[in-house]
Amino acid sequence: MSDTFTEADLEPSDDDRRRARHDAIDRGAATVAVVSAGLVVGGLVALGACAAPFVFRLTPAPASGFAMGAAFARFDRIAIGAAAVALGAELVRTFLVRRRPPTIAARLRRFVAMGLAGAATWMGTSVSPAITDLYAAGARREAATTAGPGADLGASLDALHRRAEAIGKLEVGLALALVALHVFTVRRANDDDDPGDVAPVPLPPGPRA
Repeated sequence: MSDTFTEADLEPSDDDRRRARHDAIDRGAATVAVVSAGLVVGGLVALGACAAPFVFRLTPAPASGFAMGAAFARFDRIAIGAAAVALGAELVRTFLVRRRPPTIAARLRRFVAMGLAGAATWMGTSVSPAITDLYAAGARREAATTAGPGADLGASLDALHRRAEAIGKLEVGLALALVALHVFTVRRANDDDDPGDVAPVPLPPGPRA
């Protein structure tokens, strides 16, 4: 090895280029996942916490049920797509660190991503369509508290609404946790460095003592 610096010593090595490329891909995948999870949170808060209470309060049944059913049906497709994108970003990040033992935070992040995808799919393919079908069948939530006709349908509709609210809260919690975990586990420049692997530094030019 030369005892003096050369121009080649200032150029990044192949390992440095590989790490920089992996870091860029990792940060990009984390950004995509965070945006996707944020989309789920924002949509659920906007529809469930902001729009739904006023629509049901100000719009007479069954128009209110049909309106919110259509809105949630469209958002469910968006939520499923966003959760799938977040899951794809998780696969990319997992592939990048496949040669390293996974950390607890990374393992938890993967389970949260799968949980979010499962909850969004459950809501969009089962719960929301069932609510829409009950509205179409003439079910009304207020009928659940009466003993007259439609009480059974009303009770079923009320139970489904409560289930939808619980799943929605679960989605929000999982999405927020996913955002935090992605931010917390973003790769740093020295994540692949071995503390015991220190390369010798060439001496500066000039006479040595």
